[in-house]
Amino acid sequence: IGKFIALDFARRGARVILACRSESRGKAALNEIQQITGNQDIHLRIVDVSSMDSVRAFAKRILEEEKALHILVNNAAVSGLPKQMTKDGFEASFATNHLGPFLLTNLLLDLIKRSAPARIVTVSSVNHKRGKVDFTHFHGQNLVYQMDQVYNHTKLHNIICTNELARRLQGTGR
Repeated sequence: IGKFIALDFARRGARVILACRSESRGKAALNEIQQITGNQDIHLRIVDVSSMDSVRAFAKRILEEEKALHILVNNAAVSGLPKQMTKDGFEASFATNHLGPFLLTNLLLDLIKRSAPARIVTVSSVNHKRGKVDFTHFHGQNLVYQMDQVYNHTKLHNIICTNELARRLQGTGR
């Protein structure tokens, strides 16, 4: 999904920053987008949204290098991972699907506000309807690793936080 969103932005002549976990896959996507669109203003930045340190470093670089940020698309997601914990002490799916994008959005929020009109898009899923809120999930507790259950919970958190952010930013052009 992320590559096709970036491709559409590039076709429209936008400056695009690809935020990728894998440098090799990111370079391949960058080259493909440049080749298809002819837009050379495509840039690769490495970030692992499951690592809060990586998210902070990525956001710091964006804040240092970019004068404006008109669209932030939070698209990273994993599904079906076995139980695993990040070095930050978070369950890996929650860190990747919700906590990392939540932190990134908040770290970049002032730049986004200054860039109005601007938008924040958080890609979710209708599966959020099957999720539940239980903050112990963030630390890998009380989770059932069947089908998409963990994924569903993370997507519900995305919907709740996105709705609250939209409420707070209502009428501001963001």
